[in-house]
Amino acid sequence: MSVEQRVLRYLRENPGATPRAIADALGISLAQVRAVLNRLRDSGYVTRVPGGGYYARAPPSSDITPEVNSGKASVTPIPADTLDILKELEGEVRELRQRLEKLEKEVRELRIVVDSLSKARAQQPQEQVQDRFIREIKMRKVLKLPEALAIATKPIDEYVKAGAVKVFADLVVDREFFEEFSKRFPIRKSQLSELSDIERELLNSLIREGLVYLYGGREYRLSRV
Repeated sequence: MSVEQRVLRYLRENPGATPRAIADALGISLAQVRAVLNRLRDSGYVTRVPGGGYYARAPPSSDITPEVNSGKASVTPIPADTLDILKELEGEVRELRQRLEKLEKEVRELRIVVDSLSKARAQQPQEQVQDRFIREIKMRKVLKLPEALAIATKPIDEYVKAGAVKVFADLVVDREFFEEFSKRFPIRKSQLSELSDIERELLNSLIREGLVYLYGGREYRLSRV
């Protein structure tokens, strides 16, 4: 059974059906249904009514058969309105392809932006923690080694190599603070009461490390550090 016959039979059973309903029911494309309906209408088999529905005009016993000329099936020319529909569909396809290419380009650009943001976000927490370590050591001057290790996100040795801190015994000391403190040497025993708690803590660590020694029982001297 040809497509024309299937469409015509469907219209006999479902008068007033729209092209979309016919296409869904018969499992063929909407464009093909429209082309078939145009041919059937031009041949007088169907009629179109306001609202877009179609009705079969041929009696139920009628069949659609190809015209025969000299024993060969004649080629029926495609109606002009069918060509217009095809051209319109081709234009829509081209437009859809252009829109798809544009969307693909936008997706690629968005992926680049998302990747950049992801990398920046992955680095941000680490940078914030490192800044916190520097802020803490600058503010407090001296940190116990366990506390410094808990704050820092990279080995303390890297801060030492960068010239940010120095390590003595169990203390991590701000480099600038240590350099200022080292200028106070030699420190007489009578001057110990003038030292701050942080300075006394640092002095004791330097003594334990053997970097400071008591000279003549009178003053503390700093070895070369």
